[in-house]
Amino acid sequence: MKKVLSLILFVAFFAGACSETPSSGTSGTTTTLQTVNLDDVEFVSALVSFTTCDDLLSYLQTQAIARVGPYGLDTGGWYGPVGILRMEESLVMAEADMALETGDSDSMTAGVDFSGTNVQEVGIDEPDIIKTDGNRILVLSGNEFHFIDVSETTPELTDSLSFDGHWPSEILFSGDRAFVLASTDSGPIYYEDAIDESEDIEPGYGGYWRNLSSIIEIDLSDPHELSIVNTLTLDGSYVSARVVNGVARIVMSTPMNQLPFVYPQNEAGEENAEKFNKEVISGTTLEDWLPNYFFESSNGPYSQGSLADCSNIHYPTEFAGFSTLSVVTVDLDSSLETPNATAVLADGQTVYASNSNLYVATTSYLDPILFENDENLWEVASENYATSIHQFDVSDSDATTYLASGSVDGHLLNQFAMSEHGGYLRVATTLGGPWGFRDDSESKVSVLTRNGSDLEVVGEVGDMGRGERIFSVRFVGDTGYVVTFRQTDPFYTVDLSEPTNPVVRGELKITGYSGYLHPLSDGLVLGIGQDATDTGQTTGAKVTLFDVSNLDQPVALDSWVTSGGSSAVEWDHRSFLWWPASELAVLPFNNWYSDFSGAVALRISNETITEVGRIDHQDEITDPVDPVCDLIDEEIFAEFLGNAEGRTVMLCEADTYSEMDGHWCEYYPSDLVAVWAEEEGFESDIVPENKTITICHPEDYVWMPQIERTLVIGEQLWSYSYDRLQANDLDTLERLQVVKL
Repeated sequence: MKKVLSLILFVAFFAGACSETPSSGTSGTTTTLQTVNLDDVEFVSALVSFTTCDDLLSYLQTQAIARVGPYGLDTGGWYGPVGILRMEESLVMAEADMALETGDSDSMTAGVDFSGTNVQEVGIDEPDIIKTDGNRILVLSGNEFHFIDVSETTPELTDSLSFDGHWPSEILFSGDRAFVLASTDSGPIYYEDAIDESEDIEPGYGGYWRNLSSIIEIDLSDPHELSIVNTLTLDGSYVSARVVNGVARIVMSTPMNQLPFVYPQNEAGEENAEKFNKEVISGTTLEDWLPNYFFESSNGPYSQGSLADCSNIHYPTEFAGFSTLSVVTVDLDSSLETPNATAVLADGQTVYASNSNLYVATTSYLDPILFENDENLWEVASENYATSIHQFDVSDSDATTYLASGSVDGHLLNQFAMSEHGGYLRVATTLGGPWGFRDDSESKVSVLTRNGSDLEVVGEVGDMGRGERIFSVRFVGDTGYVVTFRQTDPFYTVDLSEPTNPVVRGELKITGYSGYLHPLSDGLVLGIGQDATDTGQTTGAKVTLFDVSNLDQPVALDSWVTSGGSSAVEWDHRSFLWWPASELAVLPFNNWYSDFSGAVALRISNETITEVGRIDHQDEITDPVDPVCDLIDEEIFAEFLGNAEGRTVMLCEADTYSEMDGHWCEYYPSDLVAVWAEEEGFESDIVPENKTITICHPEDYVWMPQIERTLVIGEQLWSYSYDRLQANDLDTLERLQVVKL
């Protein structure tokens, strides 16, 4: 099937490139369409790149003109239904030690004195919402960045920063620099209305929102006076990042700009619309296709330009669409500068990194040009779902180099589906698309290696989980562990010691599934997921200890099972903590049926799993708390406030956010209440000017805060929820101190 599609694409491309130059359908003029002679394109190490920006623009225009129609350009190809299953990337360690943090500390050692971010590969750091070096804790909570000094007996929240126009998601840091990765607000960009001289066509949509992402550098040298020193804003969406030897590779995916295409009102206008749209493409510039950057420094003027130089932009030998996959290199030990980036004309969704290579995978692009005359091919394409993988060299601390591209059948669950070992990339996939179950589906492991510009499959083994799909996967050294599920949980062991001839060695069937696998030692693997009935109905959280010392006969040694509930570890591996010194596994756990939200600590010792306790962030309400402002008559605001038991309604000074111990509060300024009052027929001055209605509810009437992360510093187990950090005794789990954020 792949060879047939490639042949069709080859013929279609050159047919489009050599077709007769169309003329304008509305203006009466003739436009010469740009083409590129691929014989003139420079091939470096068999990779396709460009010697000039003109060649790059001509290539993009030629590809687009061959594909544009009366209804515009399908810029993304076909990827299956919108909203396909995509679990958050899972990160976990292959060793009993925690990975090193990039932050510097003279007296604290990662993995001994404190725990770092739970990562997939030892020494490859990854971004997260919380970071520590044993003396400092950096936290993103909502739209704020917090610095907590934990070097003394009493922790101190020294300073916080808010981000105007940015929505932070993750942190990287080193020494006295933190780098916050954020999405950035973008107003609509409007095109001039297309001139329409024909009643058969009309201008297309004239405005759109542009995805923007930012790397924000924060100076941590003065904990009491944090400051933003540099901001690098990039076109596109942030995908993920990895840190190798102190250098971050930040992966971005950017679609081409919207173009002012026209659309026909009926079939009679299709020919004119298509001609007009081809002229639109011929008039484009590189800015219409490629991502740009905007760099702003507190110490100087801003700059802007193309994210990657034309000579550092490549495309795979098989056309992969008009999106741009960029890898931005950032030295965490140096101040942020204008970007150093390499790019590929492709998309990207899932990121994995080893010590020498970074891989970005995405659903393979299916070229719409192949299906113009045969819509039945869509069904064939769905059955032949594939994943493209792009390889980048990250061994050089100064730059990132694009190396090769390849593809495997089926779809990936998350980044755990990829692993590099001994020069080979191992990839676990489930055949077919990533939605639901198919009776004829199966999962397999493919082994790839680079041959010039191609990632070639040199070995594979399949027939795992017939009619099921992968729920978790983990590679450790020469072994792979694959969990599939539909009604039961087959736990497979895969021998990869001979890369060109991988073999499934063992299979263990138990009820439920493991959504996350964590190797504890050479012979033990911990699985976190759900228990289930014999018919596959999930019943509650489950943690299983597997003995994999004999690959031919894996054994389930013990399980911890609850009635109801789940753990975020299933889809967010960074929320898992393994502290080998105490043989302690800590995982967030929420059970809506028993009204518990917090974290559970399990001791994994002597081939058994024992629950040693739980922690939560629920404040204890003791004596009644006096109101902090003047009470007001609730009856006046009954329709506005609604009904709630135990609340306290007060009238406070404007622009103040009064708090009551053991309560959570809402704030309604007078102007907002005045608008409501007028709509409901009340006097507009129902609330005095410059006043705020403050409504405080007892915290025991709301769901307990969900713990998102836990980490160890010394003899304390720290836990984080949305608005607080809490120190707990590592041995007894007793609550010691609370830092409100």
